[in-house]
Amino acid sequence: MTERIYLQHPARGETVEVSTGFSWAAFLLGFIWALMKRMWLVALFMLSADLAIGLIGFAGMTADVISLVLSIAFAVYCGMKANQWYRRDLERKGYVIAPRP
Repeated sequence: MTERIYLQHPARGETVEVSTGFSWAAFLLGFIWALMKRMWLVALFMLSADLAIGLIGFAGMTADVISLVLSIAFAVYCGMKANQWYRRDLERKGYVIAPRP
């Protein structure tokens, strides 16, 4: 079950809601999700991994299947870790856990 955590920036007073659990947006959109969240290094990591996995597919018919399986596995991994990455990024920017609004 997904729970929500609220983070607030002390100087700006801005509150951001971060879900815990699986992120369908990150699973389906990949590096575009990270770009939308302004997480540039995560987006670069996701894009690089996607390109590397895609290059495996050029090796032949068996490699296509391996590339597909790796691509799905990587998308699942990103979906599982995305909200943790987002929360960590906000905390690095100075956000702290806030009570529910």
